[in-house]
Amino acid sequence: MREGLCSLPVLNEVDLMIFAAISDIHGNSSALDAVIADTMRRGIGTVVNLGDSLSGPLDPAGTADRLLDLGLPTVSGNHDRTLVDRPPEAHALWEQWTYPLLTARHLDWVRSLPPRLDWQGVLLTHGSPRSDEDNWLHDRDGRGGMRERTLEEVTERAEGFAHRLMLSGH
Repeated sequence: MREGLCSLPVLNEVDLMIFAAISDIHGNSSALDAVIADTMRRGIGTVVNLGDSLSGPLDPAGTADRLLDLGLPTVSGNHDRTLVDRPPEAHALWEQWTYPLLTARHLDWVRSLPPRLDWQGVLLTHGSPRSDEDNWLHDRDGRGGMRERTLEEVTERAEGFAHRLMLSGH
């Protein structure tokens, strides 16, 4: 990469990579279909999935079937992990709705999802690089709302990961 005016990098075609990132589908197969159709219409050939794919009341099994067919680079989200790490009687409401609708094939796919993925030099995560439950860019403010994390807090959560681009869901 060459340095350009004002020390901004000048990208060449090797540095350019066009793809779409999706996250937090939560079992909404209609929304997934619309987004995939839009990426195709735009000529975007690659889509990555940042997790929390199935837990939700709309169509978790249909969403799982579509995602399995698409074979997208996908990481596990905290709701995905909860589906397979906790016994059904310990599931929260969304997982209580979702779990009975999924097949063994769907659950095996969820179990196979990594917590983070180095995809072509891009770090894919659901939360922060350290935890799928950690909101990387914001945090609860203690009064029922959210606050932006400071640059120091964001940087601390990325320590040890030297990727040029890091993507996070939530």
